[in-house]
Amino acid sequence: MRYFFLLVAGWLLALPAGAAPLPADTAVQPITRLPADGLLLTQGWRYHAGDDPTWARPDFDDSRWDTLNPTRPRRELPTRLHTGLGWLRLRFQLGDSLRLRALLLQTTGNGAWELYLDGQRLQRQGTLDPAPHRVRVNPHPPEPLELPATGRAGHVLAVRFAPWHHPLLHQSLDEALVFSARLQGTAQRRKATAEQAAAGPVFLALGSVVGLLMLLHLAFFYYNPARRANLYFALYTGALSLGALGVYSTPAVPFSSPVERLAFELLTWLLLVSSGLWAARALYALFGFRPGWLYAGLCVCCGALLAYSVVEVVHHGFQNGAFFGFMMAIVLATAEQLRLTGRALRQRRGGAAIIGVGFAAALLAVLGFIAIVTSATMYSSLVSALMYPLMFLPPALAISLFLAREFALDAQLLQVKLGEVETLSAQTLAQEQEKQALLAAQNETLETQVAQRTGELQRSLTELRATQAQLIQKEKMASLGELTAGIAHEIQNPLNFVNNFSEVSTELVEELQEALAASDTAEAAELARDVAQNLSKIIEHGKRAAAIVKGMLEHSRTSTGERAPTDLNALCQEYLRLAYQGLRAKDKSFNAELITDFAADLPLVEVVGADLGRVLLNLFANAFYAVHQRQQLGVAGHRPTVEVRTRLAKQRVEIRVQDNGTGMSNAVQAKIFQPFFTTKPTGEGTGLGLSLSYDIITQGHGGTLSVESHEGQGTSFIISLPA
Repeated sequence: MRYFFLLVAGWLLALPAGAAPLPADTAVQPITRLPADGLLLTQGWRYHAGDDPTWARPDFDDSRWDTLNPTRPRRELPTRLHTGLGWLRLRFQLGDSLRLRALLLQTTGNGAWELYLDGQRLQRQGTLDPAPHRVRVNPHPPEPLELPATGRAGHVLAVRFAPWHHPLLHQSLDEALVFSARLQGTAQRRKATAEQAAAGPVFLALGSVVGLLMLLHLAFFYYNPARRANLYFALYTGALSLGALGVYSTPAVPFSSPVERLAFELLTWLLLVSSGLWAARALYALFGFRPGWLYAGLCVCCGALLAYSVVEVVHHGFQNGAFFGFMMAIVLATAEQLRLTGRALRQRRGGAAIIGVGFAAALLAVLGFIAIVTSATMYSSLVSALMYPLMFLPPALAISLFLAREFALDAQLLQVKLGEVETLSAQTLAQEQEKQALLAAQNETLETQVAQRTGELQRSLTELRATQAQLIQKEKMASLGELTAGIAHEIQNPLNFVNNFSEVSTELVEELQEALAASDTAEAAELARDVAQNLSKIIEHGKRAAAIVKGMLEHSRTSTGERAPTDLNALCQEYLRLAYQGLRAKDKSFNAELITDFAADLPLVEVVGADLGRVLLNLFANAFYAVHQRQQLGVAGHRPTVEVRTRLAKQRVEIRVQDNGTGMSNAVQAKIFQPFFTTKPTGEGTGLGLSLSYDIITQGHGGTLSVESHEGQGTSFIISLPA
């Protein structure tokens, strides 16, 4: 309702106040005095279509031109006026009191024009062109022109005019005026400008207060999302502040075309109507009412009325029909707000009176505003501007006070609850103290029992550690047995050669003695050469056995933990042979294919040779065990194979030990590196081999040990060491 009164007041303000009556159409229009808001020049205009620069001269005879009023809607004027270039001329006579005064001329129009006074061009607005679709207009009215006090009485005002057309707004342009000129005094203009400048801070203060209310309630909603009334109220104040800003900033916005100005004003209407709907939604939430079909219908009706206003603006401009739709939407939203407030008052809802007082204050302010704008003695721009806060702020402040009251009541309720919590806390504390005393007694008993159990656990732990040490030693001995068997098998071959050559040499020496006794020197020389050859073979195979023993001692002695540059290819080759010979020593029937693929560019790696040899021996022994187990299953076409590969990739050395044995399931792979886990029968494995190997590689050498296996297909162990 307050918006309705505001619009009515605006219409009243726009009406001319005290305009001096003008005589009928004559050759020269006399102007003897100026009203307070200036004199709109409506009569005495002559018009002619076409374009001739001589028509701007004051001595040109325009008596044969058509007479018209350019402030009338375009549809009431001759068709030639809005089809191309034309000229308007007005002759006026200033009275004695106006000849020596400086005057201002304010022009507006729906097109582009050039204004001439007494043959001199004073103003150019937009771009003129004979083709209406190429005419460019300036959406902002020009600043008033100052007419100097020349002392002359008669003047000729000539306007070279080109109408503007738009395909979307062609019907609404028919309702718009073509051209208007208003004559006013400089004193009245300065007074109005000063009042408008003084009203600016009032509008700024109004927008600031409403904006602060929006931010305040947004903060309330952020910290308490359950209280949705704060969100609706923030949307209400935000839409209201933006709508008010649109109303008061329209003259200052640099629009590039009238269409943009039209869209901006329609957006302002939308914001003002939506502010009323959000205010009603906030009241629903404040009073605990449920918005049902009535509120939904209100939103639909307001949307339909706004759509009707848009259609009216497009077809007929900002006329009564457009304002009716906008005004009815505001009235419906305000009526819903008043209905909700009255319902809350009837139900004696707490705090409803605060909101009622806010609406009453706003209504009184609207009535006072109407009284001021309709009074010729009381009206001024500054006084009317001062009334705006009294019309807009009371409802917003009332809702804020209501929400503040609710917040205070909630805080008071929380204070009461806090007192109850403190009482319960004291009772709980007393109970806790009793429990603490009981627990202290029980703790003493438990500590005694824990001490006893700890002693038992310590003894069990000592026994477990001893057992673990024995198992680790057993694992080491098992590895040593594997190594010893391989060494024994390696040394057996050269020893067999030594024994065989020794026996043959003994027989040759006996034959040599017989030949010497028989003085057969030729036979003796031949036998001596055979003995010498046998002795060289004995020496050769003896050195081979000594080299084997020396190499094994170097790799099998107790590790000192010192790293040394090591040829991993040679280390793998050596321990692969030992592991294979060790298994062959236990089972003469076992045979396997050994495949090696050593990288030729493999660098020396800093490792502890004995520890890494123990890891390799363990992996090789497991690989031979796996292929031997699959061989015993009698799988058709199976040929036991163990492969060893080395390669250099990304500054790391990789050793891959692969077999085509029985493979492992996923469950076994997940536990393969756990201590004491083994898949071998009882008595054949300790379950520590892979666990110790994992620790040697990862902790001792900073590398990785991983496994890839497929059940029934084979297994691959991958050692990765920093190069």
